[in-house]
Amino acid sequence: MKIKTYILVIVALLAASCQKVVEFDVDQIPSQMVLNSLPSDGNRMFVNFSYSRFFLDTNSGAGISKANMRLTVMNGLGTAVYTPDSLSRNNYFFPYTPAGGDSLQMEITVGESVVKAGTKVPKALQTANFQTMNTWEMGLSAGSDTVLNLCIISLDLSDYADEENYYYIHLTEKDSGSRFSQLRQEFDTIDTVYNNIMFMCMDQNLTGSGTLISAPMVQLPQGYSVYDRIICNDRNLNGATKRISIVLPVLVDTNEVRDFKHEYVFHIESVRPERVKYLMDVATATSLTQMFAEPAGIYSNVLIDGKQGLGLFSGVSHQKFEFKIEPWPYPENLNSGAKNQSFPQIYEAAREMYRINRQRGRR
Repeated sequence: MKIKTYILVIVALLAASCQKVVEFDVDQIPSQMVLNSLPSDGNRMFVNFSYSRFFLDTNSGAGISKANMRLTVMNGLGTAVYTPDSLSRNNYFFPYTPAGGDSLQMEITVGESVVKAGTKVPKALQTANFQTMNTWEMGLSAGSDTVLNLCIISLDLSDYADEENYYYIHLTEKDSGSRFSQLRQEFDTIDTVYNNIMFMCMDQNLTGSGTLISAPMVQLPQGYSVYDRIICNDRNLNGATKRISIVLPVLVDTNEVRDFKHEYVFHIESVRPERVKYLMDVATATSLTQMFAEPAGIYSNVLIDGKQGLGLFSGVSHQKFEFKIEPWPYPENLNSGAKNQSFPQIYEAAREMYRINRQRGRR
């Protein structure tokens, strides 16, 4: 992480010392058709279809007129063909709700071009007994204005024996309330959603050898590595029901005004191989080291006139579990009865994770 910090400093210095206006002739940049859809078990089917946009443009891509769409669905009941029945912005909705096991083929004709993509909807996730457990420690401090605590998140996951399954696990957090800024000596109003917040995982069912597909953000000793997502296969589950868990360090900022809200969501998805490839390419393309490497293309299973196009058409089964940590572990809420010494090794790893989080500038 020191290397990343130094790189950021160098980039900032270069930007400050040399300014040059770069003009782009947007009209000369060719637009391409983009198809995106994650057909989800139990949710109405829709696809987003538009032209690509310039990467500095904050508007959505331009709509495509006269697009003829056909969705073919194959399952145990036979074959059915659907066409869109409504359009909202660039989202085309179909009178069909995907179900686990359905095979889908999308074909779109625009003028003389033909856009094609296919996928299968994974079976519905089998989960039970979602739980969170708080483990508070008063003896360790991660910073002058922070105390460090842990929330252990777990559930039972039943793997399908007749399928090779891939799982995608991540956390989101919504913060809202007021916080005192020591730098500006004034209060800030916070209302922000953080995607892919950091956590730790020592669960070999998710991170064991030959199982973990994504890489940790930081590799720490004794398995206490830091992740912002876990993408894994079912090699260690292998058709069984097992309890899986991750550990969320709770970074308590004492500058927050009381009643500040922290709302978390635990996401678990069953994803297709094409989505795994896409997520891995996106993670590589958005990493800091990619700034200094040759650009690599993002995987797409969309074909335009038989050649790889842009976007992703991939089935998913998604479950999310909302939870809050109550009472929030401000120092005054922690008493001797709340202390727990069951996880002494994890705190140095969590302290390192806190340092990384501060460098990312989340707060």
